[in-house]
Amino acid sequence: MRRFGRLRLSLAFFACVLGSALASVPAAAQGPPDPQTTNIPYLAWRGEQIRLVKCHPDISERGFSVDWLVEEWTGPGVLPQIETSTITGFEDCVAADIVSLEPGLARIKLVVSDEAGTPVLKHQFLSIWMSLNTPAIDEVGQADPTGNTRLGDPPGDGIFDAGDLNGRIQVKVTGSFPHPLGPGGSFTLPTAWPDLAAALADDSDSNPDNNAARWDIHDDTTKVEGHPLGSACPTEKKSTTQDAVDNCTGGGDGGGFSRIFGDVVPFPVRGPFDPLQTSTLLADGRLNADDAPMPAARVDVSIAANKGGTDLGGVGSLEKADKTSVYSRNTLGTQLAHNYYAPFYATYIPATTRGPFTSGIDGPAQGNNFRGFLVDGLYDYWDIAEVLRTAVPVDTTCLRRKDETPQYRQTPDGWQSVVVYTDEHGEAQVEYNPGTGAYYNSLGIRNANGGCDLEDVDVLGTSDITATARYPYQPVSDTAKVSPSLIKTVKSLFTKYLVIYPKGPGDANSNARIVAAHAQDVDGSAFVNERVCFNVDSKADGVFGYSGQLTPTFSVNGTPAPPKGRNDVCQYTDSNGNAAVEVLNSDPEKINVIADFDPEGLLRSIDVDFGVAAPVPPTPPLPGKSPTPTDASTEAPPVQAAGDSKKKTIKVKASIRTAKLVKRGGKVYLVVRVNWKGHRYATLRAKLLGSRGRKLSTLTKKVRTNRTVKLRVSKKVKQARISLVR
Repeated sequence: MRRFGRLRLSLAFFACVLGSALASVPAAAQGPPDPQTTNIPYLAWRGEQIRLVKCHPDISERGFSVDWLVEEWTGPGVLPQIETSTITGFEDCVAADIVSLEPGLARIKLVVSDEAGTPVLKHQFLSIWMSLNTPAIDEVGQADPTGNTRLGDPPGDGIFDAGDLNGRIQVKVTGSFPHPLGPGGSFTLPTAWPDLAAALADDSDSNPDNNAARWDIHDDTTKVEGHPLGSACPTEKKSTTQDAVDNCTGGGDGGGFSRIFGDVVPFPVRGPFDPLQTSTLLADGRLNADDAPMPAARVDVSIAANKGGTDLGGVGSLEKADKTSVYSRNTLGTQLAHNYYAPFYATYIPATTRGPFTSGIDGPAQGNNFRGFLVDGLYDYWDIAEVLRTAVPVDTTCLRRKDETPQYRQTPDGWQSVVVYTDEHGEAQVEYNPGTGAYYNSLGIRNANGGCDLEDVDVLGTSDITATARYPYQPVSDTAKVSPSLIKTVKSLFTKYLVIYPKGPGDANSNARIVAAHAQDVDGSAFVNERVCFNVDSKADGVFGYSGQLTPTFSVNGTPAPPKGRNDVCQYTDSNGNAAVEVLNSDPEKINVIADFDPEGLLRSIDVDFGVAAPVPPTPPLPGKSPTPTDASTEAPPVQAAGDSKKKTIKVKASIRTAKLVKRGGKVYLVVRVNWKGHRYATLRAKLLGSRGRKLSTLTKKVRTNRTVKLRVSKKVKQARISLVR
């Protein structure tokens, strides 16, 4: 439906010291066309006012009159309103604000007439107000266009280990408005920008067949490099008809950004696009969706709060993502030539805070009885404009370590609901920090010593994250739009276990075994200088603290600690969280060893079988994400892990986190856990052994990854050798 309206006001112009549009153009940018000769639309969200400005040499004499006419309106409801108090003029320019609470496209005619009523200039503006659509939300993975090797979850699957590096959340916002030429009666931006240009683009200075190309005003978001012939970029490829729009000159000040016109725009280049600011015209020679000058939308990114009780949700926190780093080719944001791409990195909100000689979204930033913009001036993408909710950490009942003063594990800490603004491509990113805080009152097993055992805890907590797109300025008759949930899972790397090493080759050394204790926290970091007291079966011939080399690449460097009781041997853990004792026995019998991790009040035990040779574990007990695949059970002999197979062992991605034999109700089970991010299943091979290492059978089984799995085996099984096969 087309609606028509007209507003006519006489205006006496006044002189001022402001420069004209042409005077603002840098000397290096004389080649680019004047954006004021074309009809590139102003884009806004419903409820925002757009300041329209036209500068021309014919607008210069006193006594001229001005008409602002709404010639056409494709939206519902009332026509966009011209705010009459904003109509003004200066030197050779005229300006006015126009606003709509409804979505649609308005053709707005400016008519300037002389004292005799003769029109001397007519200019048609296109102004579009859009409705918000449901935002898209995604986890950035290493393989994504803005991914890098420093992300906490490289596959982008939302699975983190506690204390991992930050991940990144990407939010994209689109807008729609009704128009009879659009598919289904509407256009959705930025996707439909080329179609909109093909339908509506016009220009007074170009070939009509090339009008749509004049709406090429931006870069693209790819890392593709290249510059056209005649480019001012030094010593670079110049065989393309497109331009990469990057800081091709580099330098300590960032250098300058290239564009298809062959010149370089001085760094920094700040948004939004404004036809009066030729330096914001960053055409790359290709018309596509990236050229749509999307207005800044408010996006509230939130982690759903914990519900209490047994709920494990609400872990992690949110932090700023730096667009300068995200959109740099080395992902570090350093000022190297060609490193920065896909500007802008900062913008003015509202647009007219750039200065008096600007057009676009107008203010004031705050309304009298509505919030308005949370930013008033230069906004660095993607700064946190406001924090809506913060998680304040408090102690739980889960003891982490008891030294002179007990340390209890805490609930999450940090920002959990924040506001950011989207960039000119409709994108915003926020970093996610998994942290180590969790709702530990619902986790672990407590004992009478105050111990909080997290050994069998897989998931510490989850984060249910949503992005809510809100109209950035004033209330309209439309609701905010909420994205689907993005679920993140934070897993524990906590483990304490015992592992057996041989003393060395030969009959004499077969009378000794080294029992090493390993201790690491939920984030995989070692518990250092922690007292571990070893209590050894009275059948042993002797026991004493051990410190030294165990394999050519692994040693235990624990130091003696004061004993806790009369018969124990205590050691402090080394920098890898390891302590060890040497157990002596000359008879082919089993000697039980119990380790008391004293500061946490936790126990582990293992049976040392002197009737069989002690194999060297394939993975040394080191802190981090890949602890030894050998674990211990208080109920059955330990599982000894097999050596690596050159052909069948999965060397990189999959690891056996837990493997142990457990006796329950007269039955024997092999309890295993395989960690493998991005995969739901792995194939496990277990060589099942009986007394004195006699082979009973081989079990090959496809098991679920990233969870503990229980497999029933024969009652005769005393040991097992575990490996993973492709």
